[in-house]
Amino acid sequence: MSEHKTLCMGCMEPLDEAGVCPYCGYDDASPSQPSYLPPKTVLDGRYIVGRLLSSNGESALYIGYDRTSEEKVFIREYMPDALCFRNRESPEIKVSSGSIVQYKNYMSEFIELNKDLSRLRSATSHIVAPVDMFSQNNTAYVILQYAEAETLKQYLADNAGELTWDQVRKLFPPLLTTLACIHNAGILHRGICLDNILVTDRGELLLTGFAIPEVRTVNTDLAAELFTGCSAPEQYASAEWIGTWTDVYAVAAVIYRLLTGCMPTEPMARVGSDDLLEPAKINPNIPANVSKVIMQAMKLNCNQRIQTVTDFVTKLFEQPSYMQKPPNGSTQTIPIHVPKQQPERRSSSKKKKKRSAAIANVFMIIGAIALIAIVIAAFVMLARMLLPETGVNPLQTGSTSGYVQTVQTPPGTTATEPPVTAEPETTPAASETKPKGDPFVMPNLIGQRYDSVAENQIWKERLEFEVTYDYSDDYENGLIYEQDIEEGTTLYPIQKVKIAVSKGLKIVEIPDFYNEAGERMTKDEYVAILDGLNIKYECRTVETIDEMSGYVMDVYCSEAGGGVGAMINVAEGNTLYVDVSEFNPNMGFAG
Repeated sequence: MSEHKTLCMGCMEPLDEAGVCPYCGYDDASPSQPSYLPPKTVLDGRYIVGRLLSSNGESALYIGYDRTSEEKVFIREYMPDALCFRNRESPEIKVSSGSIVQYKNYMSEFIELNKDLSRLRSATSHIVAPVDMFSQNNTAYVILQYAEAETLKQYLADNAGELTWDQVRKLFPPLLTTLACIHNAGILHRGICLDNILVTDRGELLLTGFAIPEVRTVNTDLAAELFTGCSAPEQYASAEWIGTWTDVYAVAAVIYRLLTGCMPTEPMARVGSDDLLEPAKINPNIPANVSKVIMQAMKLNCNQRIQTVTDFVTKLFEQPSYMQKPPNGSTQTIPIHVPKQQPERRSSSKKKKKRSAAIANVFMIIGAIALIAIVIAAFVMLARMLLPETGVNPLQTGSTSGYVQTVQTPPGTTATEPPVTAEPETTPAASETKPKGDPFVMPNLIGQRYDSVAENQIWKERLEFEVTYDYSDDYENGLIYEQDIEEGTTLYPIQKVKIAVSKGLKIVEIPDFYNEAGERMTKDEYVAILDGLNIKYECRTVETIDEMSGYVMDVYCSEAGGGVGAMINVAEGNTLYVDVSEFNPNMGFAG
């Protein structure tokens, strides 16, 4: 019996025989979905694929088994089902016609994201990190370390539906520290929720469910995966900007749910009439400062929201101040210190002595000031008698700052104005030189659509773009691929920033002219694909006796040295020749 037949494909526990698993209840005869890999598939000659655990618009997650290490693993398969499909007959993924560019771009993002996460594996133990990655079946696979854990949603159900603040403040600090490290590495999660946080048997939290940006916002080529109550409002509008504050909203929403037992109101339902109750009003046992910080972190306007996880943690766990002014109508107990009673005569004598000493001090100060004034006046008069009348103050040292200029009175006239004193030049106060507007952090614009960024009202008020357009090696038409100000730089409005926007990929693969059904495309269908890839083309007529007019018969590019599948240089203007059929029933009778 082969190895994979002795394992349960539901939990990867060893079985004596095929059938219903005594550990998880999985039935070996259960049907699998045709769009995904069937259980018992072997990848890279090493990993056994088990049952499908979940899927979203970006990828599919399976339980798996590593035959080399003899350990359970998670297997994530890049599978954007809006752009591709799989037939039952083959594990190979087929890309939908016209979606090749998007499919490849998103796969590059998927690979880079998981490479970045794998580099964080040594820095933190609170994420489900990638341990291997490879390509197969026209897609990419990521092997993730297995964790014996349950979702926070399941954990909550096992704990009466909610947690106390004492429980939360013990559970969350390591996870929040990890999230801050992830943000510092330039990674945003965008999908923090009860299902993407795991609780281990040691009571530690793990963050999982990372995905590329396009699946966590609306109006992209992929089906949006948003989480009720936890996804931030900016994720529901493609024109809004997403940043660290987006994950802050989600974390605050999770803690809101844990402490109150209620899922926060969907953000779009709060627009116009925000009736989200403060946590302390639902559960009076929640500390007042914690309740207010959670509400501040869940502001609908991302500019008014707590911006970073570090700031959120600082505010959430700081000790409340007891010196703040109490609200109107409240009472406050003030401790009063009552001194011991002293004999009346002694107290009166002491007061008289203090009063006399105070009067003496005042007269001494007045006398000292008068003496200083007399000395200064005498010095000035002596200087005027000894020096010629040059109109220049004798105290001038050659510096232009702090000089005093005397205006001379012409003969025969009476001076009616006092001497004019030029005020020394002073450096403007810090408050006068400080740039106007609130500071903000430079976002990472790379990979975003320029038209969405340029029309975003938030960035219209903060950034002024100087745009250049050119072909790119990695970014499709309309995406920003360079910026001259580094992400994370603190700026003030209006800041000029230079960006480069892609005119499309420099080199692209010549697309197939057969559609998903294996039929030839019409000229119009194929040309639309070429236009989307910026491929320069010329159509040539080819007479046929067995094909109707207007269908693509063949393609060829001399510079690329081939047709379908060859790489054509769009930036250099390489031309693709497209042969289009013209039906001629008389061809076979010529001559």
